[in-house]
Amino acid sequence: MSQFLIYIPLPSYLDQWLTCRLGNPVRFPQYSNENAVIRTFIKRLPRGEQPQLPGPGLTAIAIPASTAKPPRTYNHMGERGRRAVTEAIKDLFMRSLWSDITPLSRSDSGLNSLIAAWCETNGIDEDHVETVRQCYYRLRRRYSSSGINIKKNMKI
Repeated sequence: MSQFLIYIPLPSYLDQWLTCRLGNPVRFPQYSNENAVIRTFIKRLPRGEQPQLPGPGLTAIAIPASTAKPPRTYNHMGERGRRAVTEAIKDLFMRSLWSDITPLSRSDSGLNSLIAAWCETNGIDEDHVETVRQCYYRLRRRYSSSGINIKKNMKI
């Protein structure tokens, strides 16, 4: 991994989860989908532009090493590329939340307490538990509308 970074604006709960799980700066696993997205959209700094600097509300992400696009030269990402990386991170978060919580939701524990405990374990402040709970409920509703029913009252 290189020491060159890009900075992505993320909601606070996503930043907390990502840096808890993958460090600060964030370093995705070598052959991850997120690194593939970064490598796809990373480019040379256009003439006349300044490199992006760290700032409040921005998450630092390491640019993956690549022989085709060495980070020393390819270390700029445009707005659309940053949005693509944000989408990949949101997808990763939702898959993690879904795969961790769904099997537990069939237990006798309340779903709210399970999500609060999941947030605590994953470095997400208590202020964001409701946001994460709503993410889970929206995802569960989307599955339900497709005929896939995940209910708490099903026993393991």
